[in-house]
Amino acid sequence: VRHLFKDKLGIAQDVEFITHEPAKAADVRAYEYEDGPSPDTDNVAFDLTRNHSSPWNSFILSFLLREFQAHCVQEAWPIKKNDDYIEEALHERYKRLRTLWKNARPKLTAKGLMETPAEQEARLVEENLLQGKESRQATRRRNKYSRRKAILDHIVATKSEVPDDDLRSWQWLQHLINSLGE
Repeated sequence: VRHLFKDKLGIAQDVEFITHEPAKAADVRAYEYEDGPSPDTDNVAFDLTRNHSSPWNSFILSFLLREFQAHCVQEAWPIKKNDDYIEEALHERYKRLRTLWKNARPKLTAKGLMETPAEQEARLVEENLLQGKESRQATRRRNKYSRRKAILDHIVATKSEVPDDDLRSWQWLQHLINSLGE
C-alpha cells in the first residue's frame, strides 16, 4: 500500500504529503452534486477537507484498490489478500496522511494571527524532534525490558539445574517482570 501511494501520489515518505495539493472544492462539488467529471486518476488529488467516505475520496480509494489488485495479478503474488483487508489498509493510510496534512496547515498564534511560514516550519520541526525523542525513549524501554527478561530467564534456568535456596525468589521476580510486560 505504501508503494502504491508512492507511485500514484509521488511521495516517498509521509512527511512529503504535507505539500499535497488537495482537490479543488469546485471540482468536488461538481462531482458530488452535479454531473461533473470524476477525479483524475492520472493526477490523484484527495479532498482533504472530508474523510475517506466522501464520494470523491471513495472513488479515489476504489481506484487505488483496483490498481493494487492489478499489481498483485501482474506480479503473480502467491498470497492474495482479501479486498476488505486492502480497503481497510487504504483507509488507514489515508487517515494518517490526512492527519499529517491537517497538522501541517498554518495555525493561529497566541495573538490570534496566522502563523508565518517560518513559525509554521519551526513548529513542524519541533513536533518532529519531539516525536523522535518519544520514539527513542520507547525503544530504550522495550530494549531494557527485553534485556531484563533474558537475564532473568537465564538465571532461573541456571538455578533450576542446581537447586538453590533463592530459586523461588528468582522465579517470583521473573513472574513479576513477565506480568508487567513491556
